[in-house]
Amino acid sequence: MSGFLGQYQTTLDDKGRFALPAKLRAVKGVAKKPLLEGELTITKGLEGCLSLYPQQEWQKIQERLSSLNFTKKDFRFFSRRFYSSAGMVTPDKNGRILIPSHLLTEAKLSKDLLVIGVNDWIELWDPIRYQYYLEQFSGSYEDVAERLFTGDGESDE
Repeated sequence: MSGFLGQYQTTLDDKGRFALPAKLRAVKGVAKKPLLEGELTITKGLEGCLSLYPQQEWQKIQERLSSLNFTKKDFRFFSRRFYSSAGMVTPDKNGRILIPSHLLTEAKLSKDLLVIGVNDWIELWDPIRYQYYLEQFSGSYEDVAERLFTGDGESDE
């Protein structure tokens, strides 16, 4: 798999649908089948976005969460928020996806939409919110890369 890459400007229609960019729809998995065909899972992402997962990635997340200790308060809180906001969506023949209304509200999405590929999943952002997110880390791209790629620790943010 080459993974989901790039960023794409698009819009939501009056029904809350958006068209998946063709380049993202073309990404294929190990079985040479497009990853964005059939059911996908959409849920609350991190830092104010929505996350859209192909089934194989969603299964990995479920396995990872299932391995955690349910007696931990953080686990229960995260699981409740993450799973209760999740929904199954299926692109129509034109590659459009209907975003559940509660998730439109959660991510403060209205007309303009930024779709970004994040290797194993796709994120949906309000463009202004994404720009604000990037500005919070202005100048730290190289520092984060150094920490991640040299093994000097991971950021907790």
